[in-house]
Amino acid sequence: MAQKEVKKTDTVTALKKRENRIGYLFASPWLLGFFLLGAFPILMSLYISFTNYNMLSAPNWIGLENYRILFFNDDLFWKSLYNTMYHVAIAVPLGIVAGLTLALLLNNKIRGMSLYRTMFYLPNVVSIVAMALLWIWLFQPNFGLINEILSPLYKLFDMEPLGWYLDPKLSKLTLILMGLWTAGGSMIIYLAQMQDIPVSLYESAEVDGAGWWTQTFKITLPLMTPSIFFNFIMGIIGGFQVFTQAYIVTGGGPSRSTYYYAYYLFDKMMVDRAMGQASAMAWILLFIVLIVTVFALRMNKYVFYMGEET
Repeated sequence: MAQKEVKKTDTVTALKKRENRIGYLFASPWLLGFFLLGAFPILMSLYISFTNYNMLSAPNWIGLENYRILFFNDDLFWKSLYNTMYHVAIAVPLGIVAGLTLALLLNNKIRGMSLYRTMFYLPNVVSIVAMALLWIWLFQPNFGLINEILSPLYKLFDMEPLGWYLDPKLSKLTLILMGLWTAGGSMIIYLAQMQDIPVSLYESAEVDGAGWWTQTFKITLPLMTPSIFFNFIMGIIGGFQVFTQAYIVTGGGPSRSTYYYAYYLFDKMMVDRAMGQASAMAWILLFIVLIVTVFALRMNKYVFYMGEET
């Protein structure tokens, strides 16, 4: 009897080992891709950040010299970091407000609503390069459509037309306004959660005499805090990586006003061929985003999840 139990156990163990081997075999393409295209480049960039590597000769170990140069001898490093922090501080809240506003407006049962939702989401499937080229013409100071629309206001207040992306004081704000065109991406997330809110809550509020504003601020927005929080975190992470708009529209100018951190990292790598400093900047950015995200996650206590016990 004991021998049969031992054989049965050995058979089960052998089957489990065989299943594990088959599982690893099927997962091997992903694992191989992860180690070769993910883990190895990440670890290699960490090593290169401690070297003087110009892509033409072998890396030369210099320790923390790259980090010292960036922190204490590179004004452009701090300028680009400031520009990026400014972009994140303004673009993320505006993006949340724009997405929420669209979701509230499109959460109505009227004819053609699906068409309106599609129209507002379409900019998210347009190439970011094509979008940037389009907005260059719209914000063109001399003959752009935006200034043409605002021309009556300029005449009324006796103002010169705004320079938009050609004005150092307005260039960052111009790129932020361009980014709001893709607010339809977050709108879809808000709209999905908005439609998941039980209708009975609104019916009860109507019975108690609550109007649209009261229902929005007492029911809708509190129950949408999970999606708001998600878009807030993703907006921070994406904001620190802003690059394409500045590269296409302003080239980092005017007067380095849109010279973002990722743009400077790109120049370090592709123009200066200073791969050591570029890798160091990438790791600094990783820790900056990590620290900011950790602090942002503390706001999770203000998030209300439906169904949680109180």
